[in-house]
Amino acid sequence: MILQRSRATVRGYINTATAWLDNTLVLGRSVRWYVTGWPFGLVIFLLAIIAPSFLDQPTLTSAISICIYAMLALGLNIVVGYAGLLDLGYVAFFVIGSYTVAVGTGSELYNSNGQPFSIPTVSFWLLLPLAAVIAALFGILLGAPTLRLRGDYLAIVTLGFGEIVPKVFQNVPYFNGSLGMGAAPPPDINLPLIGDISFSDPLNLTPFYYLALGLLAIVVVAVIALRDSSIGRAWIAIREDETAAAASGVNLVRTKLLAFGLGALIGGIGGALNTAFLPVVNPNDFNFGISITVLAMIVLGGIGSIPGVILGATILRYFDVSLVNQISTYVQENPAITNAIPGLNDINEAKLLIYGMVLVLMILLRPQGLLPNRRRSRELKGIGASAEGTSAVGLLAREESGLDVPEEDALDETAYTGAGSDARGRE
Repeated sequence: MILQRSRATVRGYINTATAWLDNTLVLGRSVRWYVTGWPFGLVIFLLAIIAPSFLDQPTLTSAISICIYAMLALGLNIVVGYAGLLDLGYVAFFVIGSYTVAVGTGSELYNSNGQPFSIPTVSFWLLLPLAAVIAALFGILLGAPTLRLRGDYLAIVTLGFGEIVPKVFQNVPYFNGSLGMGAAPPPDINLPLIGDISFSDPLNLTPFYYLALGLLAIVVVAVIALRDSSIGRAWIAIREDETAAAASGVNLVRTKLLAFGLGALIGGIGGALNTAFLPVVNPNDFNFGISITVLAMIVLGGIGSIPGVILGATILRYFDVSLVNQISTYVQENPAITNAIPGLNDINEAKLLIYGMVLVLMILLRPQGLLPNRRRSRELKGIGASAEGTSAVGLLAREESGLDVPEEDALDETAYTGAGSDARGRE
C-alpha cells in the first residue's frame, strides 16, 4: 500500500513537470523544445567545450570516461534501441578495439614458447579506424549466424560471444595472458593556429578530453543521420514487427548485419580510445558487467533516445568512476552507518546491486526512461493505439458506418491514406 502511494506520488510529480514543460511557451515554443531538442544539445556541447577551464584533473578524468562510455551506449543503442536485437555481449567489441591499439602501438607479443617478439609500430591515428573496421567485421561475423534467432535465444548467443572473446585474448599466448599488454599514448600532432598538441603528459588531460569529446560528437551526428535515413526506418520496422517489415520489402539479412556491424564499429572506437587513455589493457577487466552497465545506461536514459542514452551514460559512469568512491569514503568514516548496515564497508561491492535496483525502479516508475524517445514513449503509454483486434482500416469502416469510435482510438485520415491523398478514390 505504501509502495503504491509512493509510486502514485512520484508519478504525480512527473506528470506535473511534464505538463509544465509542454504547456509553458517561450518565444512561441514549449519549454520541452528547449530542454530536449537540438538547441539544448548545442548548449550542452558548448559548455562541454569550455569545461576544461574550470574542471580539476580527477573530474576531467571522469569526463573522458563518460565520453567513452557514451559512445559505447550509442553503439549498443543501434542494436537494441533501433533494431530491437538484444545484445548481451557488446563488451567483445570493446575488447577487440582495445587489443588492436595495444598490439599496434609496440607492445611485445609472445610465441608459443614464451619468447617475446615485436611487430612494426603503427600510429594511433591509423589504428583508430583500423580498430573500428576490425570490430565491425567481428560484429558482422556475430550477426551472420544469429539472423534467425530472436529474443532470449539471440541474447544467449551474444552473451556467449561476449564471454569467449576476452578468454581468447587471455589464453592465447601471443597476448601475454592475464598480465595484459601496455599501449602507447597517441603521438603528438601539430594543428594550424593551435600548434603542437601532446597526449603523453599525464598531468594535462585537456587534449585527450577534446579528442574524446570530438569523437563523441562525430558518433552522435552519425547516429542521428542513420536514425533519420532509410536504414534507420528499416531498423525501427524490424523492431516493431519483423514479419511485417519483411513483407514490406525490408531486407532482413542486410539490415540486421548493418545494425550489428555499425554498433560494433562504434564499440571498437570506444575500446581503442579507452586503451590509448589508460594506457594498458587487461583481459580480466572486460567482463559481463560492462555489457550490463552499458545496457543499463540505455534503459535509464531511454531506449532509442540519443540524448537519453548520453544522459544515462553520464549518470552511471560518473557514479561508477567518482561518486561511488566518495560514498565509500564517507561510509567508512562514519562507523554509525556501517554498524547500522552490517557488511556495508565498500559500495564498490554493491554496484551491480545498485544498478539492478535502479533498473527495477525505472521499469516500475518510468519505463520509457529519463529522456525517452517520443515514439517509444507513446507506445508505452498506449497513445494512438487502436482497440485490440482493430486495424486502422477497421476504424475507418466504423466511422463511415456511423458507429461510435472512442476519441483515444480515432485516427487521423492521413495515417492510413497518406497526406493529401484519397484512398477510397484509388480503390
